Amino acid sequence: MNVTVVIPALNAVATLPAQLEALDEQVGAPVFRVIVVDNGSTDSTGACAAGFPARHFDIEVVHEPVRGINSARNAGAAAALDGAVLLCDADDLVHPGWVAAMTSALVAGGWVGGRLDYLRLNSPRTRLVWGAPDLSSYAETDPFVDTTYGCNCGFWRSMWEELLGFDASISGTGGDETEFFMRAWGAGYRRVDAADAIVSYRLRAGVRTMLRQRYRQGRNQVVLGTLAGGRLLPGALTAAGTRRALAYRVLAVPKYVWRASARYAWSASVALHLGRLRGFRRVAHGASANSPRRRGRA
Repeated sequence: MNVTVVIPALNAVATLPAQLEALDEQVGAPVFRVIVVDNGSTDSTGACAAGFPARHFDIEVVHEPVRGINSARNAGAAAALDGAVLLCDADDLVHPGWVAAMTSALVAGGWVGGRLDYLRLNSPRTRLVWGAPDLSSYAETDPFVDTTYGCNCGFWRSMWEELLGFDASISGTGGDETEFFMRAWGAGYRRVDAADAIVSYRLRAGVRTMLRQRYRQGRNQVVLGTLAGGRLLPGALTAAGTRRALAYRVLAVPKYVWRASARYAWSASVALHLGRLRGFRRVAHGASANSPRRRGRA
């Protein structure tokens, strides 16, 4: 099969070379090419990618000036050859058998998702702040709820074309890849778990950063419910339910003050629910993410 690895990159000159080196050290992989999507960087990300001395793959740089992770993913997929498209991020590190594990698991009528390693690139304190395990896990749910990581997934380019690509109106923390894969599930595609396809994931350090990201996740979860894929998710969120959940967490704060891990988990939950309330206000004022999808430029 044709295999293309797509890497969205925004001001990634500090981390992209390590990811490209990790791809250059793949073991047992089929022949593949790499597309780096320079998503409007203001540093030398594009030049860094173009000048990388790859030994085992051809590399192409695609420029997508419209910022947003889904715009970048679409631009990369549009430039890919027919066949398998694998996604990873510019600030993470794929493990040596990643390409082989992803392509082996990718079957007709499905997409594939791998696991995340949180040990290699994160300090113990950062993992504590985020409540991150050593290694992510996967369990099927009924009804189905997608948990594919956009930084560690693969799909057929034909599936991407059939679904009209990722929805570029929701490009940010939380829901951007979920919406796409829920639409894939609704169209009859099924997820395959690739337990051996591991990516070392880089969490952003700092409590404020974590809280800001959880807030954005909550906001995007509500906006997601206005989109085609989001409407396939079970258990729709409501503003009243969010307010009740937030009130309970505020009243229950004494339960969470004694252990650092519990305090961080409580703070993250509060930030998530505040973000959801913000999302409901946006939707109520017509600021939902319903703009037309765009695939990005080839």
